[in-house]
Amino acid sequence: MICYDTPDRKQGNAFAEQVIAPQPDCDLNSQLTIGGLLRLTQQAGMDQCEALGVGTDYMLRFHTAWMLARLSVESYLPILEDSKLKVVTEPSIPSRATYKRVTSFYHQDGKLAAQVDARWVLADLQNRKILRQPPEGMQLPFFSLVETEHRVEIVRADSLESCGQVRACYSRVDLNGHLNNTRYADIICDALPLSLWDNGGRVRKMVIYYRNELPLGQSMELSLGRCDYHGSAAWYLVGTAQEKRCFEANVLF
Repeated sequence: MICYDTPDRKQGNAFAEQVIAPQPDCDLNSQLTIGGLLRLTQQAGMDQCEALGVGTDYMLRFHTAWMLARLSVESYLPILEDSKLKVVTEPSIPSRATYKRVTSFYHQDGKLAAQVDARWVLADLQNRKILRQPPEGMQLPFFSLVETEHRVEIVRADSLESCGQVRACYSRVDLNGHLNNTRYADIICDALPLSLWDNGGRVRKMVIYYRNELPLGQSMELSLGRCDYHGSAAWYLVGTAQEKRCFEANVLF
């Protein structure tokens, strides 16, 4: 992430900073990819956690980490390379074991360009289990209720076709040793027909469910089909490894 201004804090839990859409994360139409948008989203969340004193080092003291369970990305306006954007990220108080974080991207004219509704869970790194409550002594300063919410359910296709295999290789894996959350969006877009990107084609919405981790060196099979997403034509993709779903996704153009 490239900041060109000092981050500012709003009232409540919101955290804002200024960024530039990086050219290496833009596509053949000079538009920021969904994967690139998610990388900016996660960096903004990490920046806020570090500013609040609950960053990676703090989490590791309690042998915990954030794991992404599902998300929705909605794109309202094109984001071109080198665009200057204001990013506002807002974590919400937990609902059961789920922590929602909504991140919004604004153009310089104040218009909302894109938004991400991500649902995170807190996990114990030692036994890889989801925690219903933070460990004793852990303080997470997320006190506000964020009411903004996307439709995040998955609609499956009636029929599927194989569209190849993907490996969790070095460049796609993060410090947890499995396929990075943001790389799923890249993989999903790569699996779609190339004609969708003609004439400035752009994803309007993507929903991803993260089902099972894909560790370094392992591969998953991809399958693709058409479906109706609440009245809109959409694509459904699923990745499977060892008869388990690694992810499911819907994509609308």
